[in-house]
Amino acid sequence: MAFFNEYYSTLDRGYYHTAPYQNPNPVEFPEPHEQITNLTGYDIGSSEADIGQGNPMQHLQAAIRAGSAKMEFTFFGSSKSGSGQHTPESVGRLEREQMKELATLNNVKFSTHATVGIHGLAGMTKEGFEEQARHQSLREINKAIEFAAEAGTGGAVVFHTGEWQRPLTDIKGGRFQGYPDEDKTSPVMVVDNKTGDIVGIKRDQSVFEPKFMTAADYEKETGKRVIGKKDTEGITVEQGDWVDIDGNAIKHEWVLDEKRAEKLFDRVPIWNSKKTNFEVEEKRYGDFVNEAQAFKEKGINITPEELFVKTQYANRVLTAKGASLYHAQRYEEYKRQRDKIQEALDFVSKLEKGLPEDERWKLIEEISGRYGPSITAHKYSSREYKMPSEILKEELKHVTDEMRHVHEASASADAQAKDALDKMNNLTTLDRYGTRKSAETIAEAGINAMMQTQKHKNDLRDPLFVSPEPWLPQMYGSHPDEMRNIIVNSRKEMSRMLQTKGYSKQEAEDMAKTHIKGTLDTGHFNTWRKYWQAAPNESPQEAEKKFEKWYLDETEKLAKEGIIGHIHMTDNFGYDDEHLTPGQGNIPFKEFMKRMEKAGIKDFIVERGSDNPMALQDTLSEFGSPVYSLGRRFNMSNLRNAHFGYAAPANYIVGAYAPSNEWRLWSEVPLE
Repeated sequence: MAFFNEYYSTLDRGYYHTAPYQNPNPVEFPEPHEQITNLTGYDIGSSEADIGQGNPMQHLQAAIRAGSAKMEFTFFGSSKSGSGQHTPESVGRLEREQMKELATLNNVKFSTHATVGIHGLAGMTKEGFEEQARHQSLREINKAIEFAAEAGTGGAVVFHTGEWQRPLTDIKGGRFQGYPDEDKTSPVMVVDNKTGDIVGIKRDQSVFEPKFMTAADYEKETGKRVIGKKDTEGITVEQGDWVDIDGNAIKHEWVLDEKRAEKLFDRVPIWNSKKTNFEVEEKRYGDFVNEAQAFKEKGINITPEELFVKTQYANRVLTAKGASLYHAQRYEEYKRQRDKIQEALDFVSKLEKGLPEDERWKLIEEISGRYGPSITAHKYSSREYKMPSEILKEELKHVTDEMRHVHEASASADAQAKDALDKMNNLTTLDRYGTRKSAETIAEAGINAMMQTQKHKNDLRDPLFVSPEPWLPQMYGSHPDEMRNIIVNSRKEMSRMLQTKGYSKQEAEDMAKTHIKGTLDTGHFNTWRKYWQAAPNESPQEAEKKFEKWYLDETEKLAKEGIIGHIHMTDNFGYDDEHLTPGQGNIPFKEFMKRMEKAGIKDFIVERGSDNPMALQDTLSEFGSPVYSLGRRFNMSNLRNAHFGYAAPANYIVGAYAPSNEWRLWSEVPLE
């Protein structure tokens, strides 16, 4: 016990000396951190990851003993557990009950992080979008939801988004770049809306297409006036319109119209008489950017990549249709020949039977005169002697085979043309297709969270909600606008699904907002820092300040809009997700915490790195979080510096915290 001062415990030694008492051996102690939040250890919890020794139950026990009033367990295993990594399904019913009882007895909250093996919810694979992959992600999320309902206390069921890769320079309103010339060389992709197959192109790739006649070209070549007039379908012909061979309009926007897209193949390519070929033109990605802008001015929404790939498919259709026409025109000639040969065969078959063998040669002359020498007579002299009917049968087989070849070649070309046209008509962007699939997955998981909440309502302290967590900046879903888009669309889809089950619109919308909320990871969000581009004549320090303003403004906006329901707290220096203790990197945490608290967010988890088992206590200390049970003047900074041994350790330790009684100081003085 220390006397002559205001303190009652040696745990407090060295703080706030206001009495005249002077310590003959003064010790310098750090001043407590500024209190920047009223949130306490009941609002800010810690994570326990499925790494190293122990099962989920033991990790929960460890977190409680370390002082956590809120914790989250992260599963690393997926599918079937193994190699020391658990899955929610590897935790049995008895252990789930014990975990629930342990959390209840210790008055702690316990949430769940689904396997980190989930990287995207839309079903994106190397081969394209696959329903099997999407449902596998959904199964992993559902495992975590049902585990959380039976073992946890409610709240977030977190899983990563990372839907597909997209260039950072395409993000509107940002100042981001993945690498130099990303806007000129990066790949862009479109999707077949029926199959989910992906078509990728590079921005520095060229495509060649025929140069087609416009209405202006038509007037110049034919001298006929068509511009401003109505064609045979009543469509007004404009100067830039393509035209068919009769001068009828073919509009550029018909590339988006399934019913009219086939008219594009009536366009007339421009003939170059000097070179005796049709003219072609090279088109680069920038040309399609300009075309897309021209469409936008007409109120038509299409992306440059859609136009780019549609042009490639259109060229395939032209090639296939040309091949089909080439074979088809030969078909008529072969059919005429076959009809004549069949007629000749019918004629000689009747006569052969009544003629002597030495006079059958006369039939050849009769056939040649009657059906034309091209049929058989010119070939007879080079053959060994055969019956005329045999020769005609050979000719009939030859021409029939030629017709079959035309059938197959022309039909195959028509099928290729139809396939290319179908693909052209069913192209869509990654954003449209992928966000729809992501929304389906999250909505289905949200409904399961709702059902499990209702099933276990007597055992849960809070409703379960599924919580998508953005990950890498290179992947769709990580930008704040993309995160907002995913959450909003998922809620709309869940609402739609519930309304088909009989819920009212208001009930369905309320349920969707309750059971779908995003998780913001401060460390993941800070990795955007390395891609932030300084403006011209802007110093590195000014660029840093601009980025931090963007960071704070965007996260605050997400919080105020109700997009965020859960926050993971880690720090880093803007390069990789290193899980530093908050305050040890360059994230503007103090201002961030003030804004989040003002926005009403009270659900935080400190995701500690492997190097600091005391990350929660250090975080609470960094923020000056109050410890009301020890008095309003006392905060975690005081406690961390004193009791946990940073600068003012306790004078004595007892019980389980003390070393073994067999241990002795060199002086042999026993421990108290």
